[in-house]
Amino acid sequence: MNHISETLTEVKTDILHASISLEKEKSERNQKEDSVRMLKARRAIEKYIEEKRLHQAISDGWDE
Repeated sequence: MNHISETLTEVKTDILHASISLEKEKSERNQKEDSVRMLKARRAIEKYIEEKRLHQAISDGWDE
């Protein structure tokens, strides 16, 4: 009976470690995806601002 109890404890420990590993991988993947989204958003904002400046510069050039 003691052997069965030890084996069960080992299995439970392995399952716990596997669960923790999966959660860590999921967290890392989510963090990476969030970073990619933030980078895309920042680039889109920078592009918008640059286009706005370009349009303003062109407009200012035609008015003078």
